Amino acid sequence: MFGYHAYNKNIRNIVVLFGTVFNDISVKRLKSDGTTDREFKIPIAYGPSEKFLSKLNQQKTITLPRMSFEITDYAYDPVRKLQTTKKHKKVKSVTQLNTIYNPVPYDFNITLSIMVKYSDDGTQILEQILPYFTPEFQVTMNEMSTMGIKRDIPIILTGVTTEDSYEGDFITRRALIHTLTFTVKGHIYGRTVDQGIIREVDVNLGANMNDRKDVNIDIKPDPLTADADDDFGFTTTITDL
Repeated sequence: MFGYHAYNKNIRNIVVLFGTVFNDISVKRLKSDGTTDREFKIPIAYGPSEKFLSKLNQQKTITLPRMSFEITDYAYDPVRKLQTTKKHKKVKSVTQLNTIYNPVPYDFNITLSIMVKYSDDGTQILEQILPYFTPEFQVTMNEMSTMGIKRDIPIILTGVTTEDSYEGDFITRRALIHTLTFTVKGHIYGRTVDQGIIREVDVNLGANMNDRKDVNIDIKPDPLTADADDDFGFTTTITDL
């Protein structure tokens, strides 16, 4: 549409970030004496809960408990708008910089579904999640790894609901579903552009005053092999014309 291709995987990284936050939750099954019989991690995958419940009812190889999540919608956030013309820079080579403009702030609304067969499994999972969201939990993310940009991303819990899908049919398997809704405060970046590094400034000043001469001012980095992000100072040479 705009004559160039730009794909920074910003939306994909939001999905990976969200899934990573919830990929280490486990459930314990206890014996009658209170000791642990077995403990297992809860699998999590991207997709609507209806897809997994459909497979469950078709007696396919899927078991509960498990979790799923999906992005439900996106919304531009004008409150977090940054200065449009500011650029981020990273050294690419001795003579070039990578530059990119400030990103556009977007809210990603994500639904997390916790599907369990037993009520105790659901409460165990919830109690490993809810205490961390008050209602905000921040995670550091490499927003643009190619540019070295890291940012703390807020994940905000906006709601919790519970639904029991059991309707009295002895054939249909029971599923207790806890639905948690979140808003992830992310950003979307545009394309990166190569920009040359200014390594020398050559200025001719023409004063034409009674007691002054025209001069040439030549400013170079010192030493000449200095990189774009080095702090070596400059040498200045002033020559009468």
